Amino acid sequence: MTIPRHWSVISALALVICLARGACALEAYGVSAVEKITRDQEPSEAWSPGRVDLECAGNEWEAFQLAIRSDAEEHVTISVGALSGPAGATIGSEEVRVYRVEWVDVNAPYEVDKPSENPDFQPDPLVPVLDPAEGFAVEPGQNTVLWLSVHVAEGTPAGEYAGTVTIQPAEGAPVELAVALRVRGFSLPRRPILQSMIGLATGSIYTAHGCKSPEQREQIIRLYLDEYIRARLSPFLYAPGTMAFSPIPDAQIKWRFVKHADGTPTGEVALDFEGFDREGERYLNERNAFSAFNFAPYLWIKQEREGKKQMVLRFTDAEGTVVLREDPPGTVNPAYDTLVVNVFRGIAAHLEQKGWLDRAIYYVTDEPSESDTPELKHICELVREADPRIRTSLTYDPANRPRLAELVDENGKSLISVWIPYCSQYRESVAAEQRAKGADYWLYDVKEHCLISDTGQENRAMFWEVWDRDAEGYLYYLSTWWGREATPWVRPNFLLPEFTYKYRHGDGYFFYPPTVEVAPGEAMPDRVVPTIRWELMREGAEDYDYLRMLEGLVEQAQARGVGPIDQGVAALGQAKAFAAQVASPANSYAIRDLQFELKEGWTAGLEEGWLHHQGGVASDLPIRIKTDLPDGPCQLVLSIYDDQEYRGRPYSRFRVNGELYSSPGSSAKGPVSVQAGTVQVKDGACEFMLSSVAEERGVIIYRVGLRRMAGGATEGLCATRSAVAEAIEALTAALGGN
Repeated sequence: MTIPRHWSVISALALVICLARGACALEAYGVSAVEKITRDQEPSEAWSPGRVDLECAGNEWEAFQLAIRSDAEEHVTISVGALSGPAGATIGSEEVRVYRVEWVDVNAPYEVDKPSENPDFQPDPLVPVLDPAEGFAVEPGQNTVLWLSVHVAEGTPAGEYAGTVTIQPAEGAPVELAVALRVRGFSLPRRPILQSMIGLATGSIYTAHGCKSPEQREQIIRLYLDEYIRARLSPFLYAPGTMAFSPIPDAQIKWRFVKHADGTPTGEVALDFEGFDREGERYLNERNAFSAFNFAPYLWIKQEREGKKQMVLRFTDAEGTVVLREDPPGTVNPAYDTLVVNVFRGIAAHLEQKGWLDRAIYYVTDEPSESDTPELKHICELVREADPRIRTSLTYDPANRPRLAELVDENGKSLISVWIPYCSQYRESVAAEQRAKGADYWLYDVKEHCLISDTGQENRAMFWEVWDRDAEGYLYYLSTWWGREATPWVRPNFLLPEFTYKYRHGDGYFFYPPTVEVAPGEAMPDRVVPTIRWELMREGAEDYDYLRMLEGLVEQAQARGVGPIDQGVAALGQAKAFAAQVASPANSYAIRDLQFELKEGWTAGLEEGWLHHQGGVASDLPIRIKTDLPDGPCQLVLSIYDDQEYRGRPYSRFRVNGELYSSPGSSAKGPVSVQAGTVQVKDGACEFMLSSVAEERGVIIYRVGLRRMAGGATEGLCATRSAVAEAIEALTAALGGN
């Protein structure tokens, strides 16, 4: 099976798909982009018969779904008309992308040789609709779902726009979906306010698309980069030797170590920016895309020394010259320090001259061990010596790796410019301490908001959480990390032979390969298949920029004493209440942070981070948590293991304060978040009773989270975003800007 090629331009006249049809009832519904529609789902109150209402700013995309139903098999054509607005303004149908929603089995086992015993088909892939002659069938009693994304260009006149999507049966009268779009009186900035780095695995792309020649590879990579730009997100190459924003050949900054006659480095370096500047001019200047980029590889490797893997400081140039700081071990080679300082100093000077230094970030390492702290500190000190304006970043922070608090200079200021903890491991008190030391924050996500089985609002909520934590950016490790024995079309959950990590449905990818088969028989350098989750990430990134724009406008209005300040403040308050409702717990605690005494079958791995009981007997375990949260009720959120056959029995089932809870019981084994009732914080602590069950069901818990309860009713996503847009529009008009 081959998925149609990616790039889609819908003609102003129509997208026409011609097939035969018998007479029967045909229905069309407009559905919000955050509603995930299964194939067999009946229409709900969230579906609007024959109509959809949208709103959007300039330089923004807005998506909706068209659900088509029939009581008998149908063969249809569709056409997308232009949207007509005020004073003759139009948004042409060429500004609309149409995709067909497909479904994948999120309960398919990781192992490719095992059948799916409890299939659960959920929507995710978005297949571009391109060939007008191919057409599609509407199956009786099932949903055929189209995903439409409308682009509103910067400078589009504000006002109400209206148009029609027409579904034409081969016989009988057409069915229409009325589209109403309100264009707001402001535009999003071309360069995203949200800083981000989303990994791009080029090897996976080249294999999946069958690209072998340099021309084919460049063509497909530029299409993926276009997708990043459209989503207001920034790429980086997830490979220690090639980390940059563009994998186009020679697009990285290169350096060469100048050598003595005997071949040893002198300490001087020669820097080559030609390829990097070419891509920088194209993407950072001409298109003003990408809010952040990483510019250099790791300055270390892992080597086995004294019987264990250790971080060894190592620097390499474009010619493959290797310089170790300890050469031989235990003897310091001063050339390492000199070369690092000279290379980073030269890079900073060049980026400053080009106007790109404020977007540059040096990603020191990913998820370090506490034992790596001395080496990390030395690297950061060298980068700081080279140019203190270079931002350093590190995944994790002292909330998860306490020893990382040692990464400070002689004045107590943080050597890490940007901490990037996993969203559910963020702790407000630790972040406050690090911010007081001069550090900023991003967040990153693996399995909290990115899975196929998550609701659409959960997929989009990550960016509300980034804003709610007052973080400047977002990191995700990969967007194209697919299984090797089967594609996610067949196995959305997968394993890789060299890893013990289990990739749950959607973890590691926001795109699909262009074919169901692992390797296509022909090169497909013009075919990209995004996902509903990628589209919702785009919506979330736009949400973040809305929120930051409103904050800036309120500050301007307050400073000048003009405009509807109260409206802006109220909208921000409404947004805060909504963000708190959908975010991960603001305070998360590892097992080693809890106070308990093991008994009656309970075991724990404090460093590894687990608490276990195999079940079979009801055993109570009182748990106490020290917290800096204020007195009051909190939602208890437990990260627990979900597996229906672990150690010969299903996991997890348990009680909290007497109430019974369990994991969802899917085939996708791994940690899940379970809301386990309300607990009370009083005098800097809270307590709850965790109990195993008398049945043959075990429980494994990894973390405990506390989420402060929002006071009063909270408005939903659409109402909240609309209130934010109204305030931006009003303040923009009052301040005389756009």
